[in-house]
Amino acid sequence: MKHRRWFYIRAAVQVCCWFAFITLVVSTRDPIEDGYLYGLFPRLSLHLGIATSIAARAVLAAFLPGLAVLALSLAFGRFFCSTVCPLGATIDASDKIIARRKGALKPEIARAGRGIKYIVLVVSLILALAGVQAAGIIDPLSLSLRVYSTVVYPFFDHLAKLAFDGLLPIPGLGAAVGPLYGFLTDTVLDFNPIVFHNAGAVMLLLILILLLSLWARRFWCRYLCPLGALLALAGGFGMLRRTVDALKCVNCLRCERDCRMGAIHDRGLATIHGECVQCFECLKSCEHDAISFHAVSPFASGRADATAAESSSITAVPERPAISRRALIAGTAASLALIPGFRLNAARRADFSEIIRPPGSLPEHEFLDACIRCGACMKACPTNALHPSFLESGLEGVYTPRLIPRIGWCEKNCVLCTEVCPTGAIKKLRMGDKETTVIGTAYFLKDLCIPWAEGRECVVCEEVCPTLTKSIKFREETVPNKKGGSVRVKLPYVLEDICIGCGICENKCPVRGSAAIRVRTRKAEVPSAG
Repeated sequence: MKHRRWFYIRAAVQVCCWFAFITLVVSTRDPIEDGYLYGLFPRLSLHLGIATSIAARAVLAAFLPGLAVLALSLAFGRFFCSTVCPLGATIDASDKIIARRKGALKPEIARAGRGIKYIVLVVSLILALAGVQAAGIIDPLSLSLRVYSTVVYPFFDHLAKLAFDGLLPIPGLGAAVGPLYGFLTDTVLDFNPIVFHNAGAVMLLLILILLLSLWARRFWCRYLCPLGALLALAGGFGMLRRTVDALKCVNCLRCERDCRMGAIHDRGLATIHGECVQCFECLKSCEHDAISFHAVSPFASGRADATAAESSSITAVPERPAISRRALIAGTAASLALIPGFRLNAARRADFSEIIRPPGSLPEHEFLDACIRCGACMKACPTNALHPSFLESGLEGVYTPRLIPRIGWCEKNCVLCTEVCPTGAIKKLRMGDKETTVIGTAYFLKDLCIPWAEGRECVVCEEVCPTLTKSIKFREETVPNKKGGSVRVKLPYVLEDICIGCGICENKCPVRGSAAIRVRTRKAEVPSAG
């Protein structure tokens, strides 16, 4: 592989993988034919697989595709980062926009910084060992799916609908774009207006990652990505390696300057194999055909300082991962300090009643261990009921899904969230089981409820209740009205043994602002000891 066309072929493959990822994000909606496919990208992360298996105390076979990625990395190097990873594609796409600060990182700092991602990996796994699932927050594949599902797609959906709303009323033009709008509504746009609670908190992490590129191209991939660290360890043994023809190389340093990973050094002759992501940008940069990629034994060594007379082909000296003993000790200490930060959950102790999990969710502690915060369930929900948490249930619950009934309710005949969950944190449910799956319990706020507070009839909550025998009933009583008299009115109450907590009563409640009927977590659920 010597010609610069390999750079463009690789770029085309990267664009195709990104479109495949976007297609899966967009198509994660009703109807869903194969739930496994929609969680494919998070399953490609071995980092997520290892951390989740440790936290859940079970080997999760769902992440077997991650093993395949590791095996391919042993053969072809760290190619995944430059072709398949959607976060890598996003960072590359923003590369032309973000102007880097000149001389932001000195070479010695950059060299030492490469070891940080291994520390992040170690911290992630130690936290998992302590039962803290932090991997899902920072892993590039779960992060990408979460951001595109809950922030990017709703923004695109809103802007597209806004544009068509402006075009459709225009005579002539409206008739022309009408069929296109119908096609997009059937295939790409959401059936309803969608908005996600805490979307800003989700986007904040991506913005920080992109802004880090001010200091170096692909700063996140070079220095912080835990999956990148795992693939760098495997890529160091990869057989597909950059080779420099010393007879042709003029030491112009263009390849070293253009390398997006900072993997080239020693006047362009040497390559850090674990850092090279096989983007082939050096092939494009070299005007002297001195660079090529060949299958080379991972145990072969070259000499960076070889002269042309001694060697005409240099594969370079591999650099060991820059991990010092002091850094590892610091990483371990940081992990130990973070454990109580996650587990001592005062927010959950104070009030956990509004954290309603999707139907089929494992018991709370097991759910927090198995959930990778990918957002697939939130995107699949047809009523926009599931939203990412932030600090409502403490650090331990950051980005986990919660149901907010005032925005959307859990549809009686829907099991989509249980179909797309890649880890089993939300167990698959049959339609028959869904009807009896309890996720919460409704209760009335009598100071807001119209019959209780104003002495007027209102039966909306009872009418929309989907349970067969209705979990909301009435008893007729005489109550004072606003005129100082008394009136006979039907007062609603909840049959807690029948209520499944779907939230449609709270969603449809006609009281403005906060609903007069709320759904809280099941009364029988005991708060965690954390």
